[in-house]
Amino acid sequence: MTEKIYLKNPYITEINARIVEKKYSNNKFYLKLDRTIFYPNLAGGQPGDKGTIAGVKVIDTYEENNDIIHIVNENIDTNKVQLSIDWDTRLDYMQQHTGQHLLSSVFYKLYSAQTLGFHIGEDYVYIDITIPELKIEDIERVEIVANKIIYSNFSINTYIVQKNDLDRIPLREKPIVDSNIRIVEIDDIDYSPCCGTHLRNTGEIGMIKIRKSEKYKENTRVEFVCGNRALKDYSQKNLQINNISALLSINDTNVYEKVEKLYTQKEKLEKENRILKEELLKYKCEKLTNKEEL
Repeated sequence: MTEKIYLKNPYITEINARIVEKKYSNNKFYLKLDRTIFYPNLAGGQPGDKGTIAGVKVIDTYEENNDIIHIVNENIDTNKVQLSIDWDTRLDYMQQHTGQHLLSSVFYKLYSAQTLGFHIGEDYVYIDITIPELKIEDIERVEIVANKIIYSNFSINTYIVQKNDLDRIPLREKPIVDSNIRIVEIDDIDYSPCCGTHLRNTGEIGMIKIRKSEKYKENTRVEFVCGNRALKDYSQKNLQINNISALLSINDTNVYEKVEKLYTQKEKLEKENRILKEELLKYKCEKLTNKEEL
């Protein structure tokens, strides 16, 4: 069984390990190590880490019978290797995943909404929650509460419990395993069974920003970003708003009203243009008809 260092300390980015098994198939090498810092791809919905083994790029990882399998394109001759993961990627996934726990918890506490599923994409994250519709004021309320918890810098702890211990823990959702259940606790605020990598405190999430929400089947899909992604999202939108306000020679706070006015004018002109084209076509037809009669 592979020792999963990332569960004990997700902040470690380099370790030494030993290759205990190597297989070759479909022009790829499949490596099993005695221990690893690589999080397996899409385990519990979280993407896998990026990095190298003995300087060779790891192209994929997955879990198989409590072992983590690392896939590489090049052969590694030695059994003793150094593992290295990309910290920016690890931090990003921890911010998004921990932020998801917090956001799901706030939706549950404020609206008794369960989270049915979540997805971490390259640009944003989404959760599907059991609410048929979200109003703007609902989103604002959730954002305020979630970010207050972030700024309060509550501690986040992980620990293992057994099935008979679950009655004393107010879990937000049921675990999918029956033994050695890993709990991620946000300082008496949220308790969730989870095998992902998480931050040490809520302050490291930075901030949570809900980008949009939309109806999804009978529920609602909430798209959001956390931490560095939220900063990047804000920077991009701020640049666009500033460019538009400069183009229209107005203050950035009045962009929407100006664009709405221009759009209304455009619709009016297009309608007038259609009417004129119809009248011109009618006139040409009448003129052609008169010529044929002569």
